[in-house]
Amino acid sequence: MACSVDDPAGPRLAYGRTGAGPDPVVALHGITTHHRAFTTVARALRHPGGMAGLDLRGRGDSAKPDGPYGLPVHAGDVVRLMDALGVERGVLAGHSLGAFVATRTALDHPDRVRALVLIDGGWARAGWWRRRLRPDGRALSAGVAKAIRRLDMTFPDLDALVRFWFPDAGIGIDDLPPDVADVYRYDVEPVPGGWRPKASATAARKDAVWNRLRAPSARALGRIDCPAALVRASQGFAPGTPPTFTEPMRAYLAGRLDLRADLLLEGATHYTVLADPANAATVAGVIDDLTEATA
Repeated sequence: MACSVDDPAGPRLAYGRTGAGPDPVVALHGITTHHRAFTTVARALRHPGGMAGLDLRGRGDSAKPDGPYGLPVHAGDVVRLMDALGVERGVLAGHSLGAFVATRTALDHPDRVRALVLIDGGWARAGWWRRRLRPDGRALSAGVAKAIRRLDMTFPDLDALVRFWFPDAGIGIDDLPPDVADVYRYDVEPVPGGWRPKASATAARKDAVWNRLRAPSARALGRIDCPAALVRASQGFAPGTPPTFTEPMRAYLAGRLDLRADLLLEGATHYTVLADPANAATVAGVIDDLTEATA
């Protein structure tokens, strides 16, 4: 169900809602995508409250102001969504940039967050003296740059959008699983000459710079006092690339966060950790278990 938050505290926020209970899990997506990245996970949830997936400002059907952006702003928008839903203390599930938004929300609004599920994101910003903890810089930059590059493009049809992501696969929109095809269809809107991604390139670039320079440090993450779970992909943005969330970083944070679950999904990439049905079912199970344990 498509819904929105329209209040004087900020720009319009779109979100999708499943379930009918009073305490939906709040899902937070990656840097250029939208709430429907969580559709396959939402289908697999046991939690009767379902899920409320936010389109971060600048993405999906949410408003696209020139600014401001950055993690504190997104964290404030998460609280606005929770206020609209009547959720006093919520479970936040974030993927990629969404995991960083989730940790920042827990730091800025600790009374509103009862648990965190970090999905291939949310690692600590590490200085040069802890560079062994960092993701492979070139691989990470290349993956983010490709995602942002499409935001300046107009695609003649949806098949061209699919070819952008899978140039050698010889597939089109009708060859994708239904949930994945829905992600691509919601991703774009019609413009003269074809289809253009809804997400704002300005928003994505501002958030990328903000996160690179000012994401929470390990010391800051150590101040999070709610339980958390971590799910990592064994590969990066594409098969055969190094993972975005490194093993040294996982080990480093394991001693600083109250981790109730710590999973590595073998064979998963940064994207298939949510899109593959088997991976999505595993992620949903982690969310369900933590939600039940912290009820």
